Amino acid sequence: MDWLPPFLLPMSQTAPVARGAADVPAALFWALAGPTGLGWTLTYVLAIRQAVRDGRVGVPAYMIAVNFAWEFSLTFLLEQTPSQRQMNVVWVLFNSVLLYQAFRYGRRDHPGLSPRAFRWSLCGVLVWASVTVTAGANEFHDMDGMYTGMIVQVPLSAAFLLMLRRRGSSAGQSMYIAVAKFTGSVFAGLTAFVVHPSHLLLKVLVATYVVLDVAYMVRLRRTMRAEGRPLWSRYARPPEQTTAAARPEGDGGARSGGTGAADANGTSGTSGTNGTRGTNDGRTTVR
Repeated sequence: MDWLPPFLLPMSQTAPVARGAADVPAALFWALAGPTGLGWTLTYVLAIRQAVRDGRVGVPAYMIAVNFAWEFSLTFLLEQTPSQRQMNVVWVLFNSVLLYQAFRYGRRDHPGLSPRAFRWSLCGVLVWASVTVTAGANEFHDMDGMYTGMIVQVPLSAAFLLMLRRRGSSAGQSMYIAVAKFTGSVFAGLTAFVVHPSHLLLKVLVATYVVLDVAYMVRLRRTMRAEGRPLWSRYARPPEQTTAAARPEGDGGARSGGTGAADANGTSGTSGTNGTRGTNDGRTTVR
């Protein structure tokens, strides 16, 4: 193999994941970790509210299952730092509501699946993600869910972009949700940088999902402006015909015949429409 050019980067002598957390002052840690917990909790609350109003999930359905699996597994299945478990159990409570909404409204984003197929596939993702998160966190000795949390963040952020494109409207979404998620994610990344300054993979993952989150906010803003929907109104809704048209047949959505619009719960009227992460002393809170 002498004909091959020399490699550019030598392999690290010690796996970065094996290096312990940095000794971060408590004030600095909580200044970064606090907004992480608050940002994600607010994201869940706003997403639940928007789903009730619009009859569409506020977070992509399959990623709700993955996210719930991350929180549940690192709360009840695998050993974690005490602070991380306490934060996770709060998130699990809110995410349980999102998971219920995913089963109720999620198929509207996947009209090609029958109700039975959608439910079983969602359950399958939930089980698979739980096993994978548990195995992955154990493999990395991820006592605070740092690596697994950042890995989940990347497809989650990408899924928001795909959800917006699939729907072709801002139904189930709002700038408040987007900004709250972005805030929680950015502060999670900053916490990771401070706690694990030598972990390159975390930096790559954080940079990736931040770019995706910014792209989503830009696209959502353009979509809402095109709809004539005020960006920062807490009560404005997307055009009714757009929301109704995206609902699949057989799920309380659009049906042939008549001209009545479907309601926010997906049921038609009498004439339906056509159409923390922790430091070495056990503090944590990163997603």
